[in-house]
Amino acid sequence: MSLDAILLAVHVLAAVTILTALVTDWIGVLALRGAGTTQQAREGLKALEASAVFGVWGRLASLAAGLTLAVTAWSWEGWIITGIVGWVVLVLLGEPLTGKDLRRMVAGAREAGDELPAGLAARIHDPRLWNSVLTRTGILAALAVCMFGKPGLLTGIALLICGHLAGLAAARLTARHPLSPSGAH
Repeated sequence: MSLDAILLAVHVLAAVTILTALVTDWIGVLALRGAGTTQQAREGLKALEASAVFGVWGRLASLAAGLTLAVTAWSWEGWIITGIVGWVVLVLLGEPLTGKDLRRMVAGAREAGDELPAGLAARIHDPRLWNSVLTRTGILAALAVCMFGKPGLLTGIALLICGHLAGLAAARLTARHPLSPSGAH
């Protein structure tokens, strides 16, 4: 088996790992959206912590294998540049689910009793979490189209923008609206 074939296999497995991490993020964020107790919040946070642990390895392996293949086998075609841009966007948009915000939510859940404290409730119900999972889903779908279709740079960037906008639109359409003082939506 050639080095390029091994790298391509690693790249594909890394992409599957990224997809699995996104599915795990969905599970965690959906659990947090429905959480009314600290225990329910802890369950959602466990999923996000797991995703943060293995998702980073998928992202790093994808980048390393993809860049190596770009240099050794593919050259710098538009779809490859689009893939790198999309990778960066995925990392940046995923930060609320993997970074400092997640660590604060986990610390708050560890310290909390059975009743969900207002500060923790505000963190786990932050719309940025929902926006993150939906926009990253749109971006990942656009990246899949780019990896299979191998479009030029402009088409690839347009696909990323459309994926991002579709995710944002879905997030806005499915956002929770706080109850008004009368109790109606």
